[in-house]
Amino acid sequence: MIKRSETLQTQVYEYIREQILFGGLSPGQRLIEERISEETGVSRSPIREALRRLEKDGLVVVQAQGGVTVYQPTLEDFTYLFECRLNLEPAAAKFAAERRSEGELRELEELLHQMKTLQYPSDPRRTHELNFTFHQRISEASRNPYLTKIMNELKVLISFYRNAILEVHPRRPETVISEHEAILEAIRNQDGAQAKASMEVHISRDFELCMDANRKQQDDQ
Repeated sequence: MIKRSETLQTQVYEYIREQILFGGLSPGQRLIEERISEETGVSRSPIREALRRLEKDGLVVVQAQGGVTVYQPTLEDFTYLFECRLNLEPAAAKFAAERRSEGELRELEELLHQMKTLQYPSDPRRTHELNFTFHQRISEASRNPYLTKIMNELKVLISFYRNAILEVHPRRPETVISEHEAILEAIRNQDGAQAKASMEVHISRDFELCMDANRKQQDDQ
């Protein structure tokens, strides 16, 4: 339900964004302003503003023939994303291990604790948020603002990446925990080399599962 305490455009933006990232809207699905208006009780003008903002984020695509659809990442997109993640995130983990504060370590420990106590798949949104925040905090603990900025810009495609994996491998959040534990242990010990290696294992496993999900989707078509 839309609350009048915030701008209508912001609320519609958050509403559509959540539907895209957490499964209410599928990649390639057309977004119809009239339907969104009926669902939110908001007029067309704030909806159009929200869609323009979502287009800037890369979440929706304005089609040449007219209309707006949810962004549909390709296998090539995922491959390029993996190349970025495999180079950036292990570096972030290495620097985080070497530069992190005690407060940052405690926050990472608390995030991992919350992941362990969360009952997936009853709350996929919270699972997604915790996972993303864990990686984001590692980037921030690296003390490299450029690296953190790049990772924030990739977060939309990373969300699609995770959703593709979970459709085929719904128990992935359980195996992620043990991989996160290994990364956190190295950060706790301030072992940069081990943190880097553990993050490489984690990202590589994600990519393997994403490719597996793509192959299964191709077989089903």
